[in-house]
Amino acid sequence: MTQPASEGRLEKRKRERRLRIYNVAMDLFHRQGFEQTTVSQIAEAADIVPATFFNHFQNKNALLGQMTTEVLGVLELMLENEFEGAESTRERLMGFSTTAAQQIGESRSLARDVLLELVRTESEPGQQPPYVGRIHEPFSAMLAQGQARGDVRTDQDPAFLAEMVVGILNATITNWLADPDYPIEQRLRRAAHFAWEAIRPESASPNDDPGQN
Repeated sequence: MTQPASEGRLEKRKRERRLRIYNVAMDLFHRQGFEQTTVSQIAEAADIVPATFFNHFQNKNALLGQMTTEVLGVLELMLENEFEGAESTRERLMGFSTTAAQQIGESRSLARDVLLELVRTESEPGQQPPYVGRIHEPFSAMLAQGQARGDVRTDQDPAFLAEMVVGILNATITNWLADPDYPIEQRLRRAAHFAWEAIRPESASPNDDPGQN
């Protein structure tokens, strides 16, 4: 009767060790970059031997794979918070782009590594990256609300407008993935302003704010 409890403790210890390895790796990736971090460094910081690391993760890239799942969850939460926290469609769109730019700026190198891994591992040939599909639905719902409120043009359906807005924002991400020196933070804000110009009714004020540089 004591064996199941013993197995439970072993499983708990295994989960705790895996989480410690993951958290230590995240900290190292943030501080010194993914490419510059080695498995030996992760193992040393987690107070384990490298062989133990490989008992939990196949390789260093497997850590990025787990991070991509978390990034998608964070992205969806960010959309929910920004879209619920502002009244106008323009405020929601600009708020999302500003928050996204700030988060990228806080960990520019790691954010790029994670997105590259996301595109490499989850995109099917000829299809859009999965993070694009995950944000299309909340954008479509947000734009439908804007149409009902009267601050989004109504000559196109919200699904199409969401496709165009997400496409504009994703273009800046694509350029950044191709060129690490691309000024993603500034361009993401400008792209959001450009998208707003495309979806606002002609009667709405442009509220000139080019997103800086």
